[in-house]
Amino acid sequence: MRRLHFLSVAALLFSMQVYAQTGRQVTGVVKDSTGATLPWATIKLFTDKDSSVVATNSTGRFTFSSVSVNQFSLVVTSLGYQGVKRRYNLVPNNITAELDPIVLKSDPITLQGVTVTNANAVKIREDTIEYNASAYKVREGAVIEDAIKKMPGLEVSNDGNITAQGKQVNKVRLNGKDYMAGDVKSLTRNLPANLVQNVQVINDYGDQANITGIKIGDPQKVLNINIRKDKNHGYFGQGTVGSGRDAVRETAGIKNGGRYVGATNVFSFQDKRQITISGDVNNTNTSLFTFTGGDRPNVFGPDPKGITTTRSLGFNYRDDWSKKVKVYGSYSLADNSVYTTLKTVQNNISGQLPSVQNSNSTENTQNLNHRFKFNIEYKPDTVNYFKFIPTFSYSGGRTDQNFASRLQAQNIGNTLISDYTRTLLSHTKAPNFGLSALYNHRFRKRGRNFNVLLASGTTRNKQYQNPVYNYLEGNANAPVNQMINTSRRTDSLGLSLSYLEPISKKTYLEFNYQYHNVQTGADRLTDTVTGAGDVNRDPNLSNDYNFNFITNNFTVNYQVIDQKYNFTLGVTAQPTLLKGSSSATAPTHKTIFNFSPVLHYVYNFSDLQALALDYQGASNSPVYYQLQPVIDFSEASYPIQGNADLLPEYNNNFQIRYNKFGDGTGKTFFVNLSFTQTDHKIVANTVTYPRNYKADPRLAGAILTKYQNASGFYNASAYYAFAKPWAKRRYSLFFNGKVTYNNNISYLTDVLDSLGIDQTVQKNIAKNFVLSQGVRFRVDIPEVLDAEASASYSINQSKNSVAHANIDNNFQTITLGTNGNLYFLKNWTLNYNYSKMIYEGFSGSTNPNILNTYLERRFLKNNIGTLRFSVYDVFSENTGFTSTQNAYAITQSSVNRLGRYYLLTITLRLQKFVGRPPRGMPGGPGGGG
Repeated sequence: MRRLHFLSVAALLFSMQVYAQTGRQVTGVVKDSTGATLPWATIKLFTDKDSSVVATNSTGRFTFSSVSVNQFSLVVTSLGYQGVKRRYNLVPNNITAELDPIVLKSDPITLQGVTVTNANAVKIREDTIEYNASAYKVREGAVIEDAIKKMPGLEVSNDGNITAQGKQVNKVRLNGKDYMAGDVKSLTRNLPANLVQNVQVINDYGDQANITGIKIGDPQKVLNINIRKDKNHGYFGQGTVGSGRDAVRETAGIKNGGRYVGATNVFSFQDKRQITISGDVNNTNTSLFTFTGGDRPNVFGPDPKGITTTRSLGFNYRDDWSKKVKVYGSYSLADNSVYTTLKTVQNNISGQLPSVQNSNSTENTQNLNHRFKFNIEYKPDTVNYFKFIPTFSYSGGRTDQNFASRLQAQNIGNTLISDYTRTLLSHTKAPNFGLSALYNHRFRKRGRNFNVLLASGTTRNKQYQNPVYNYLEGNANAPVNQMINTSRRTDSLGLSLSYLEPISKKTYLEFNYQYHNVQTGADRLTDTVTGAGDVNRDPNLSNDYNFNFITNNFTVNYQVIDQKYNFTLGVTAQPTLLKGSSSATAPTHKTIFNFSPVLHYVYNFSDLQALALDYQGASNSPVYYQLQPVIDFSEASYPIQGNADLLPEYNNNFQIRYNKFGDGTGKTFFVNLSFTQTDHKIVANTVTYPRNYKADPRLAGAILTKYQNASGFYNASAYYAFAKPWAKRRYSLFFNGKVTYNNNISYLTDVLDSLGIDQTVQKNIAKNFVLSQGVRFRVDIPEVLDAEASASYSINQSKNSVAHANIDNNFQTITLGTNGNLYFLKNWTLNYNYSKMIYEGFSGSTNPNILNTYLERRFLKNNIGTLRFSVYDVFSENTGFTSTQNAYAITQSSVNRLGRYYLLTITLRLQKFVGRPPRGMPGGPGGGG
């Protein structure tokens, strides 16, 4: 069957080549009057019979792949510049024609802010969707996030996270280069909207793919923000300070505290040199940066929110040190304190011994994070290119937790299994060092290319845990007082080689090899402390474990690049080795050979309509806690034991994307479909022990999570977004929806007697269905009203093949909301953001009304000052309810949120920009080189 599909696609490719037009290739470059290249300029080619359109790439170059006539005209346009028309009469031959550079002059009318009414607000260029920022009006002083909220297909959450066409955006760039190591909110919530030319959403396949054009694998959603050419010389600075107080109902011994905020942002642009400094101090749950970490599964569902005190500092730098050397990089620091209270109801699925756990906890966490990344690009000549990326990060923290748990059987009498409290003290330190190097060489023959990528990294993780239990009823599963010291080191090495050979003007053959080696060594030492204070090593809970995961990828790709489409078809062979050794178990050595096709296809019907298809296969290694064979008793009721005999997973992923934009109407339509099937899926096997279990008293009444490979897992999802503006975008209607279906697998083992002789094992298939549908209506009347009304509905339900009638597995949420700004008396603004949450199926849930509002007054010359009085959570009803469902548990959580408070802030902003370097500055008249 696979061979038949391959032959069919090959025949399709052959037919495309037979019917392709013949002619010469015509190339050129578009620049501005300063000599800088202009990316994304539009070039239209006219002949006596027909016409065609292309756009310049990120370096300002354009190519017409097949021009069959010698006389033609080019019309070149770019937003912010005067269009030009050129007539050409080429010498008759089939040699590639390199045209003289086309220079566009700045358009002073456009630069003064006059909008061309028939300009398209959105364009598609292969894997890039570009939004014209000027089409989405915001008030002076607004940040680019406010404009992004109006762009169809993009959604911004209350905490600033952005999704594009249903997928999370996890990296941001400024003028094509990574900003603050890709931290999205650090740019979108601080960059003024009036500096932005356009916002691009890119399906990024990595540096090698950007060079070769061979795009395989799962692309990363990247947000690229380009600065207007007339704003590329100057500075912007903003500072905010504020103070306020809680306004919640006081309880005995708990008094209302103060709220404060202090923030500053400075952007300096001098053509290629860009410097940004950002700082933030607040206790209002606002984070400047996003850091992630941790590798132990959270059996209590989603990560809690809590109340956060933030101290952040960041620096971003970019410059061209010479014509051959370009650099850019960043450093960021976050020192956060988080206070969390969490209530959880967890229904444990079991064939014969189902149970429910009610727990609550309070936790104080101190997190310290450093992140450094620097990029050096060196281009000694036109055919060689080098890129070096050193990185460093550090993650450290301290946690103090008080936890209470009550676990009961779900039977007629609700038999008590265990009842205990626990205090936990933990410390972690995790430095990470990395270095990668990329080299690319273009041969004299057009299209022939070779590149190599080397990447290495070292991560060290040291963790200390001291859980102390007080058992009220039931068995003492874990030791009463443990001191657990874990020291883990992971070394990784990667190599990627790519050779591209042209077959014809439009077709290429790529040979690719990738090698990846990850070696992890970990020591876990567990000591128990007696009531008298004696410390004893527990050999049953201690272990040293080492594992090594090695993959080799051999790939051959055939690529076709045409004016309308880009097609890649290939095959991949991937031998994989996973081996491990431990003092507690025998060595393991697992080898697997995977074979899969490769597909990437993009068809551009026009710059307003595109279709893309992707297929990829990739291995996924088990992580440390899934392999480590010694039981982890840091959670008494939910111990974990890894399986050293696990095989790596292999994921087969297929995606379809379709985008269409109305020509001049602003109407947009997105559809994304994806399907993932996994071989050797690593799944949980939850072993439920009876309370009277005697073979190992530590496990009496506990639920032990073990891991094994299974077949049958798959995931399917679909997303759509539709937007229709009218009356010059004064009114806009948005629809969006997403549906996800997960065929989850787990194994449920019930131990039915005290010696473990009588056991039942059942394979549970949990069919999880998640549906969400939303609608929004916006009104945008400049300097009068900017308002939105919205409604959304979501369903999260599961059906298990192992019957469990007592579990509530159907959760529904309805959200009604409205938000906006009312502008009056020229310099006054009234902002409001109201939402009504209606929960169904959640244990102990309320249906809160959340209203945040502020009154703002602009003052001083050019409105550089802003005074704002804010009230957060006016009705003091802010709560957080979430649910997670898998094949072995259904978890409901409620977490504390920041309650009602008021805040008075003052903001000052200064900026000065010119369209070219001032006289005497480097790079300008009278300046140095």
